[in-house]
Amino acid sequence: MTTFDRRDFLKTCAVGSLTAGIVPGARVAFAQPEVNTYDTIVLVFLRGGIDGLSLVPPISGNDRNYYEAARPSLRVPVSGAGAALALANSASANATWGLHPRASRLHTLYQQNKLAVVIGAGMPSPVTRSHFDAQQTMEYGTPGSTSISSGWLTRHLASAGLPANVTIPAVSAGSITANSLIASTESITMGSGGDFRIDQSAWNWNSRDRYDTPPNGFQGLVERLPELWAGNTPLEAAGRQTFDALSIVRPMNFGAYNASSNPGGYAPANGAVYPTDGLGNQLKMIAQLIKANVGMRVAALDYGGWDSHNGQGVPTSSYDPFGNSVEGLSNALAAFYQDLNGTGANAFANRTSIIVMSEFGRRLRANGSGGTDHGYGNMMMVLGGSVNGGQVYGRQTFAGLAGEALFEGEDVRVTTDFRRVLSEALIRRAGNNRLGYIFPAYTGYSPLGIFQGTDMAPDYSNSFDRLFRGTFEAA
Repeated sequence: MTTFDRRDFLKTCAVGSLTAGIVPGARVAFAQPEVNTYDTIVLVFLRGGIDGLSLVPPISGNDRNYYEAARPSLRVPVSGAGAALALANSASANATWGLHPRASRLHTLYQQNKLAVVIGAGMPSPVTRSHFDAQQTMEYGTPGSTSISSGWLTRHLASAGLPANVTIPAVSAGSITANSLIASTESITMGSGGDFRIDQSAWNWNSRDRYDTPPNGFQGLVERLPELWAGNTPLEAAGRQTFDALSIVRPMNFGAYNASSNPGGYAPANGAVYPTDGLGNQLKMIAQLIKANVGMRVAALDYGGWDSHNGQGVPTSSYDPFGNSVEGLSNALAAFYQDLNGTGANAFANRTSIIVMSEFGRRLRANGSGGTDHGYGNMMMVLGGSVNGGQVYGRQTFAGLAGEALFEGEDVRVTTDFRRVLSEALIRRAGNNRLGYIFPAYTGYSPLGIFQGTDMAPDYSNSFDRLFRGTFEAA
């Protein structure tokens, strides 16, 4: 087993915030991009526990009556200003369902059969209402257990049989690595495309691609860095691989296109306009990497701020913090799909599956502070060109909102295991059926029919022998 001390780790990360390439055999960082004939799974985690009953409220039936009684001032109306947007093919036993009015662009995608909604989704028992515990075990893919040392996406990448020439199999967008990719030797953590520029140093001329003239006898930072990797140790070999990845990613201009000031910048396709917040910028970066054919199989990113204990707001009021966040999510996801939605070789949307999830939902009953407290069951959303959208899934088994149907008399009951949705994406879109390795102790999978693709018999064995036990020694 190979371990690394903190000094070696920092040496590896000297090439631009890369967090991969530190273990011999890592696939990250080869010199030639791969033709994009594979699927990319993009996982958007809504941290804080989104109120699924406000994003996807019941709009008719007995469950609507229970919903209105539990939320007299916090409900999403069904008519007039701020009314919910009705979802076709959404009838459950006691309700039909709608979408928050400020998710209008997602509603359009739903009507175009590109967006699917799952209700009653979440983790099976044991139940936790702790953000940290719920997020960790969900991203590990091991409800109720934190004894495993890798994320579910990490185990997917390890068991997926990736080709040896993949440049960047996985990206965790943000400043820290998502738990779903923890312990991965295949992924990079990338807050922005600028992390790869290696332009930050004491002098502007310290990077050749600034096209400034350095003083005589000086070399730019980019020219000097390879000297760190001249040796024959596994660490130096990994460093050379990492630098090879930079040879592909570094020339990419992640700045916005401007005809006069940045003509080489990125111009989203089809007139797509991304929000300028963190989620919009990260999705735009991921879209650019997908189009660059760097071999990216998975990307993970966060959109936080959903812990709405106080002053959640309603769409009928000018004070609507929850609605503001919903609109930001809707606009960012719609721009991402629009940007990728081409034809022929540019049909990237058909090869990209976006899964939106959160650690748990909120309680049915509003609290005394104009908000909602931690609950249990929630919704999930799936978006993409190969999604059987325009339907609400899980509605046949949804337990309902009557008092006796609620979990502990308070919460939406989980009737669709979140791993069932993820497993279908892995099998039908990524061609990986090693469910026993990716989701230990999970059995009984059957597809809901959300994703297009070929079914495979699930492999529930946990015999895959690549383990993730790398550790950092004290410096």
